[in-house]
Amino acid sequence: MTETPSYTVIEKQGDIELRNYPAYIKAEVEVVGTPYRKAIFKGFSMLANYIFGDNVKTEKIAMTSPVQVSQSEKIAMTKPVTISGEGTYTVAFIMPSEYTMESLPKPKDPAISFTKVESQTMAAISFSGFYREQQVKKSKRQLETWLKKEGIQAAGEFVVAGYDPPWVPWFLARNEVMIPIKPKGLRDL
Repeated sequence: MTETPSYTVIEKQGDIELRNYPAYIKAEVEVVGTPYRKAIFKGFSMLANYIFGDNVKTEKIAMTSPVQVSQSEKIAMTKPVTISGEGTYTVAFIMPSEYTMESLPKPKDPAISFTKVESQTMAAISFSGFYREQQVKKSKRQLETWLKKEGIQAAGEFVVAGYDPPWVPWFLARNEVMIPIKPKGLRDL
């Protein structure tokens, strides 16, 4: 069975959950100037090569889930500023829990980096289907609306998480939109 990050559900309302996650490590790559779907496939391919042995130790690393995708909001430092419909996306694989930052094999691809994500509280909404941009936007709006209604403050950016391989039928595919939030005692700050 594929390893996924462990978490504890602290509150649930319909498809929305508040969760506590322990710390974990992710391998990530930034994909620039590419439309959403192409960015996912490009980033996934780069990271898959790494875990399938394209690293200095030629060590294979177990596949985990979910694959995470987030969009960076970059501000141009030059004029004119143009909007092209393409953006900067970060695609990430969660590393198996047996690894530390020191024990992970060094990637051959310099575009791949590692980040230790400290323990955090996340709000998550589930949806089925593929990583369709419209479904992701709809889920983000639903989660934002719920957070505002509950008086919960975000503490980071939205992340899209896909748990299933591409050959899983769309109606069975499990996906989530998640966002880090301020812990309950810190919401009013």
